[in-house]
Amino acid sequence: MAILTIEHASKIYGTGVQVRAVNDLSMKMEEGEFVAIMGASGSGKSTLLNLISGILPLSSGEIRIDGRDISHLGEPEAAEFRRNELGFVFQDFNLVDTLTIRENIMLPLMLRHVPPARMNAAAESIAASLGIGKILDKRTYEVSGGQAQRAAIARAIIHSPRLLLADEPTGNLDSAAAEGVMRIFVDLNARRGTSTIIVTHDAKTASFCTRAIFIKDGCILEELYREGDGLAFYDEILNVLKFMGAK
Repeated sequence: MAILTIEHASKIYGTGVQVRAVNDLSMKMEEGEFVAIMGASGSGKSTLLNLISGILPLSSGEIRIDGRDISHLGEPEAAEFRRNELGFVFQDFNLVDTLTIRENIMLPLMLRHVPPARMNAAAESIAASLGIGKILDKRTYEVSGGQAQRAAIARAIIHSPRLLLADEPTGNLDSAAAEGVMRIFVDLNARRGTSTIIVTHDAKTASFCTRAIFIKDGCILEELYREGDGLAFYDEILNVLKFMGAK
């Protein structure tokens, strides 16, 4: 079953001189897939992620998530849909500095008015599975970047979203922390079947996924499916990126 269907999506900025950030793009993602969206800065990949999440309105076309057309939702409906059905992970973590790690992780459940005991139990369980059970009562400035991103992932999945969206999730991490975070995404996808889209410019990050979609000038230029090991997929990704750079 398709978790995401995009049909002829376009996003145009400006009135006089127009910029077509996403240009008549169509794609489908099956439930349980782990997809990387790649492209140079300005290629349209982050705009596409914002269209999928309903943060930006489409200029034309249609986007359906789990069969629901989100293309024409009003802002209150779109906000509720994002809160209930989507999970988000950002490059800069977006944790709330005035809250503890535990409170940050519990935020989606707080918005749902889940009883405190259930929130605590859920936060402790998911933190333990991500290797951050011992830092729950620390503040955001007392933990490392890798720990902060694990907390952000825990917050993103604590309400079991239908689709997890991550924008450059390893961009602020060193190589060791980045690999640890990507292995968490792989585990979530394998163990929980979490449908995941990661926007990245980094070939190593993309090589952890099962499919890579390459975007240029708002259009899909190429797609790769992972068939062998991560190293072979990494080499294939590098080859496409070199080709795109030569265009």
